[in-house]
Amino acid sequence: MTIELVGPSPGTVDGSLSRAERLAATPSLAGLRATSPLPLPTRHWGAAEALLALDEARLSLPLHLPDATVVSALTTVVLRSGDAAVKVYPPGTDPAHLDLLAAALAGTSTAHLPDGRAVVTSHGIVTVTPWLPPAPAVTWEEVGALLRRFHAEHAAADVPVWAPLSRLPSQVEGLPLEVAEVMLAARAALLDALGGVRSELGVGTIHGDVSPSNVMRTAAGPRLIDLDWVAVAPREYDLAAASRRVRDGEISRPTYAGFCDAYGFDVLSWDGLPVLDRIADLGGVAFRLWDCRHHGRDLDWVEAEARLWRPPL
Repeated sequence: MTIELVGPSPGTVDGSLSRAERLAATPSLAGLRATSPLPLPTRHWGAAEALLALDEARLSLPLHLPDATVVSALTTVVLRSGDAAVKVYPPGTDPAHLDLLAAALAGTSTAHLPDGRAVVTSHGIVTVTPWLPPAPAVTWEEVGALLRRFHAEHAAADVPVWAPLSRLPSQVEGLPLEVAEVMLAARAALLDALGGVRSELGVGTIHGDVSPSNVMRTAAGPRLIDLDWVAVAPREYDLAAASRRVRDGEISRPTYAGFCDAYGFDVLSWDGLPVLDRIADLGGVAFRLWDCRHHGRDLDWVEAEARLWRPPL
């Protein structure tokens, strides 16, 4: 990527643009460094820090929470404390974002929400949700039916507009400059393409991370969990994950057909799907960058990956 200069730049001695200036000065990359309300954790944040966050949050919570056990630990940590599921987000997470989503979905019959507001601690952001006992996994057909009801119930919810790939800018920091430029240019091109996508199902509230693992059975029926990515977007986005799984061979054709029948639409027939697929692919690159750094693995694959994003579509 070439940038012509009329005079010397203050960024470097020879007048060339510094890394930061090149990323900021490229018109197609303007505005890509906005902070995500859900940042990925740093390499040294994990379960131990989450337990410390819970200890600190106990001072602010109106309920007694006994000693906790770690249920899962990845980009967030889930703890079980008595009859509560405690979800701890890494420092830098926007508690207002979490509270906004909970308020917007209040009274829901299709999702399982936290009790009370998010608690800010020096080790992370803490939310508390009633613990759901283990139960048989839901089927894809049940996911499709629940998703249809969720979309209808919360069609006009006051939630943020979808901001896909919001974590990518932070993850390309430290990569070779040319690789970072390619990744950010791909993001810009995909967001431009998304602006031209025409939804057949309409734009409304989406869950943003649909899979059977994000649905739990309750006494009142299945409920969506992990609502951090709820946003206003083309509803097809929530259906695209199942379509990728059937194309990748992770689920069978009959299973996928049951999902589509339960929802009432097959996203494979929609011409906007390639854009959503590539957005998901690039989001996967951002996660892989974080995962490699978090576990101390090499990034020797990134230059080959960058070649796959010229062009992004």
